[in-house]
Parts: sequence; structure tokens; C-alpha cells
Amino acid sequence: MDMPFSLPSAYALESARSWGRTQGLTVTPTGRAAQGRREFLSFRPGFYLAIGHVRHVEHSREVYRSGDFIKLHFRLEGESQGGQPDARATQTVHAMSVSTLLQPPGSTKEEVFASEVHERSVTLCCSRSFLVEELGLAAQQHLHGPFGAFVQSTPAHFELLRFPLAPAQHDIAAALLDDARDDAFRGLYAEGKAFELLHGFLTSRLGDRDAPYGAETQTLQAREAIHAREGLAPVKHYIDANLDQPFDMRALARRFGLSESRLARRFRQAFGLALFAYVAQARLARARSLLEAGRMSITEVALEVGYGHAANFSTAFKRHFGITPHGLRKAAREGRVPVM
Repeated sequence: MDMPFSLPSAYALESARSWGRTQGLTVTPTGRAAQGRREFLSFRPGFYLAIGHVRHVEHSREVYRSGDFIKLHFRLEGESQGGQPDARATQTVHAMSVSTLLQPPGSTKEEVFASEVHERSVTLCCSRSFLVEELGLAAQQHLHGPFGAFVQSTPAHFELLRFPLAPAQHDIAAALLDDARDDAFRGLYAEGKAFELLHGFLTSRLGDRDAPYGAETQTLQAREAIHAREGLAPVKHYIDANLDQPFDMRALARRFGLSESRLARRFRQAFGLALFAYVAQARLARARSLLEAGRMSITEVALEVGYGHAANFSTAFKRHFGITPHGLRKAAREGRVPVM
């Protein structure tokens, strides 16, 4: 596969296949510190996509070597610390955020995850030739921010900018993460979604003139979203720890000293989706991990994640992942868990 970057450390190749011109690789962790998979799709020279479903069971570290390209990272779940291995300073990549990364070709990036972090992420990788020759961005004199800097020259140092994840970006990235199709058109579908993400970010950021441009630059909207995330972190942690329990907006608001309307508004601002939409996604994500582990029956899994009836759970699971709980359990036992 024509990839401008190395695969992450501590991962081994699980499978490789292609859909027309789109080539795909799936890698899985080699040790016990993490479980899950990362999928890399190459659509055309200079335009790539990485999809990550990883539960970091223990403290884990991943190292990537860079080519001359820019990364656009959409983090839906999980938190990590990123930077260069020999540098003292690291930066936090939060859930419900978008990050742009520039780094000198041949340099390495280190990413560290705490234990019990479930990461769901989508990353676009674009080379300069792809942006200039195929998209014509060099002619756009009004292009500012990280993409403007990248098309003008090779990065001289490591730079990470962070923005809040917009609802539309969340929905597109989630569609890629949850896609369970394995037909002849999967490559076409994924490439279309990748272009949607790139187009949405470029058109929303073309007018940004966040000066001075640097690793710590953040828009007011980004700062507000990060502040909201920090304030709502106890709510999210409480939900994650009690997925087997019913949730009521009034009771949650009372528990955390907020009005119902303020809790609903701030949760959406912080995490990019409505509180009960998050609850539904968190329950199904947890159910998937339990089914893949194979230590509980489907009925037990349903009860563990807050479903009173296995039939309702199966319907919701198939609607979300495109496969029944029984189908996923069987695939996991046979060692052919589909990428979702």
C-alpha cells in the first residue's frame, strides 16, 4: 500500500484487502495493554484515512513516524497525551475534538493513553501534492491556518491545533466508525465520507485568521468547548460508570447542581451530541466490548448496559452496528470481527 507513514508501534498486521483502487490494512495490538483494531485505507496517492477502535486496558504508548503530510484528527471518544518522544511538553487530545497536526518529515510522534480509555477516532492524512495538484489549494490566497501553512512550506517543527468537534463532523466520523459493510462499494463509501470531512473542515476554517498561528492557538469557541468538557466531565464519568441504570434528566441535573436546560445545553456544547444520544452510544459501545470478550451471555450483556429486554437490545445493536449481537459474538469466536 502506498502509505506516507509507518504503522503504529505495538501493532501487527491482521488482514489486507482492496476495493477497486482503495487498499485497506487492519492491524491489532500485539500486547495485552490494548484491545481492538486500527484500519488504514488508501484512496489515492496522498489521501489516506485511519479508523481507530481501541480500548486501552492498561497504560499504553504508540509511536508513529511521519512523512510530509498533514493530519486532520477527529476524536469522538477517549483522551490522550501527544507530543514528540524527546520533548517535555505534551498536549491533550480530548474527546469530541478536531486536531490538526504538522510535523517535520521523518520525525516521530508519541501518543500516550491512560488505562481504561476507549478510543474512537478518524484521521485524514493529506500530502502537499494532493492538496495542491488535486484540490488546487495553492491558488487559494485566502487559505489560512494549518492547511495554509502546510501548502506553503514543509513544517519545520511539531505543531498541534485543536478545535471543537461540530455535530456534522461527529455524524460523518461516527458513520465511518460504525460502518459494518463489507461489500464492493465500501471503498467508495469511505472515500466519500472522507471528502465530506475534509470539505467541511476547509470551508469552515478558510476564514479563520487565528494569529499568531502556533501550537497553542485556539478559537474562542474551542476554549469554551474545552471549558464545558472539563465542567461536564463528572457527569460523563457518572454515566459511563452506571450504564446499567436508568437515567433521568431531572435527577441528573439535581445530582450535579444544574438546571435541566443548562445541563442539556452544556452537554451538547461539550461533547457534540445530546445527552441521551451519548447514553445510547455509550451503552452500545460497551455492549460491543462485552460481546467481543465473550464472557457474558447476550441477555447478561443487555442487562449490563441498561436494556431490560434482550429483544430491544438486539434491535438497537443491529440498527447501530449493522450486525446482530449473536452475529458479532460468532464472528469474534471465529477471529473475524468486522470493522465498525
